[in-house]
Amino acid sequence: MKLADMSFFRLASQRMEWLAARQKVIAENVANADTPGYSARDVQGFEDFLNARAAGPRNSSLLARSEPVAIGDAEESWGQSLDRNTVVQEQQALLAADTSDQYRLATQLYKKGFDLIALAASGR
Repeated sequence: MKLADMSFFRLASQRMEWLAARQKVIAENVANADTPGYSARDVQGFEDFLNARAAGPRNSSLLARSEPVAIGDAEESWGQSLDRNTVVQEQQALLAADTSDQYRLATQLYKKGFDLIALAASGR
């Protein structure tokens, strides 16, 4: 049995994939903080991401993994500069820290699940 086939591990992997995509978008926002007219972006919600995955092709794991995370304008921005740029560095820093914490939690849960399987298999 593959760990990826177990729903807990699949969910943790998908969460980490979504968080990695979100961190990339946050980094792009920070890189464009001085670009006139740039609108801050964010990824779709995790629940929407899971629903899109569930509705997609299920027969091929390769196809399922190639589906990108949807990216759009951020729903919430703390402000807009005179050049119509909606990236606020402080907001992006908080989003990056939150995303990092969530990623750390997902990896710890993944490891704990693996440890439980190893414990059950070894009988100790």
